[in-house]
Amino acid sequence: MSLFEIQNLSFRYPSLSNFKLHPTDLSVHQGDLVGLLGPNGAGKSTLLKLMVGLVSPQQGWVVFEGKPLKDLPVRERARKIAYVPQGLHFTFPMGVMEIVEMGRHPYVGRLKPLGAKDRETCERALSLCDALDFKDRSYHELSGGERQRVLLASALAQTPQVLLLDEPTLSLDLSHQILLFEIIQKLHREEGMTVVVATHELNLAGRFLDRLVLMMSGKVFAQGGPKKVLTPKNIRAVLDVEVDQIKHPGGFPYFLPKKKLGVP
Repeated sequence: MSLFEIQNLSFRYPSLSNFKLHPTDLSVHQGDLVGLLGPNGAGKSTLLKLMVGLVSPQQGWVVFEGKPLKDLPVRERARKIAYVPQGLHFTFPMGVMEIVEMGRHPYVGRLKPLGAKDRETCERALSLCDALDFKDRSYHELSGGERQRVLLASALAQTPQVLLLDEPTLSLDLSHQILLFEIIQKLHREEGMTVVVATHELNLAGRFLDRLVLMMSGKVFAQGGPKKVLTPKNIRAVLDVEVDQIKHPGGFPYFLPKKKLGVP
């Protein structure tokens, strides 16, 4: 079943004359595990914002479950599509459970108390993210990796059909990067979650994600399985970097950077 149909989608920020998302077509089906890859400014974050309705296209359509996304009421949209932006910060001190419970706002409103089933949903979301042990702690006391798992749990508390993640491993150490990708893969395999994740982590994307969309300069450069998309030729063309491809016993593509092109 198709969840998203992106048709001839185009977008430009008024304040950024050097960026444009060129006409783009993309399908995301129920149960897909998709990675958006590419350099900074390629259009990954913009595409996610268009898919959740934070910005509106100048041309084309985002169709969700057969209907234009723009026609879906905001509250209903929040029940179906969860979005975790990159670099999300909270100014005021907040507890972990307070943040996770925000995921229930599309169901109970912002000022109404949560019921027992809502709290059970929040605790299960924390458990799925391996974060239940610090449910009684302050969010600001947590490490970067722990905070990211709490934000993911808040999104899961929405009980969405699809999860959109923008650079979820940003600024995390390698162990937390791997843990987060393991959680994403587990959500897909065991919970049937549809996930679209924008990331710079080529090796982790090739290992944990099923379908990749490689973007460059606001266009889709290549898409398909990791072995098809992640090739030294494509990486050279899109990222301007020479890489050595390593034969990995797991069978997925794995690369070591050699040098940036044009640098001796």
